[in-house]
Amino acid sequence: MPITLKAISRRRFLVTSVAGAAAVCSVRGAVGKERPADPNRFALLADTHVAGDRLAVARGINMADHLQAVGREILAAEAAPAGVLIGGDCAYTSGTSEDYGVLMDLLRPLREQGSPVHLALGNHDHRERFWQAAGEADRQASLVEEKHVLKVAAPLANWFILDSLDVTNKTPGTLGDHQLKWLAGALDQAADKPALVMVHHNPDEKPKTTGLTDTGRLFEVLLPRRHVKAVFFGHTHVWQTGERDGLHFVNLPPTAYVFSAGKPSAWVDARLTGNGMTLELRCVDAQHPQHGQRVDLNWRA
Repeated sequence: MPITLKAISRRRFLVTSVAGAAAVCSVRGAVGKERPADPNRFALLADTHVAGDRLAVARGINMADHLQAVGREILAAEAAPAGVLIGGDCAYTSGTSEDYGVLMDLLRPLREQGSPVHLALGNHDHRERFWQAAGEADRQASLVEEKHVLKVAAPLANWFILDSLDVTNKTPGTLGDHQLKWLAGALDQAADKPALVMVHHNPDEKPKTTGLTDTGRLFEVLLPRRHVKAVFFGHTHVWQTGERDGLHFVNLPPTAYVFSAGKPSAWVDARLTGNGMTLELRCVDAQHPQHGQRVDLNWRA
């Protein structure tokens, strides 16, 4: 039962597609001005950990305040993103109905300005309660039975959003046979365009993993398919990038709290180009020394 929190059609949207060029979209804002939107720009978040109590604090951070601050910055940008992608652990610890109720409220302004929200699920989420809370959203036909997977198309790339939730509130995650089979087939059917994969759990090949237990099998799917260009994940609450055989790995920062002092709570402003992507780190604390850091990813041949 894949779900996208679609843009809320309270406002008027003008969409123009130009052959061989990026589509251009305008959003009419509350003050009557049209706000251009870039179909190849995406706001990337992870580990929002929103609690049912908006005043809840963990590791010195109010999670609702952080997500609201990120939302305000995205809304204030000159160009709206084509979508907001959240890489799992959307809820606080065990994915209560109250957690998701607050999350939906906090995401509503982004949807009202025309940006759909696509969410992955992590180990602190609860699949059925998430589906129930998002009941008004745009439900698609199931792509993988009992898993929350999505394909999101952009002019310059396709996003494949995976579900690594195994057991709620247990640290490791798993994709499983059916999801990996679906992913391989879906990638093969979309080989004419760069593919970007988002999953909550970090690739982890240690014997006793705290990340993705079937990392090796995921690599067997991704590495030989050269049109797969990057993997985005959260879970570790650390911002960093790396690569393997030209395949980029982007560990998204937490929107909520960090595990180690000095690390940034942030989101990533991602802009696709013809042969890669530019990432800009946007820290919740604009005084953080890494605020505005840019990373250019060049796609492997």
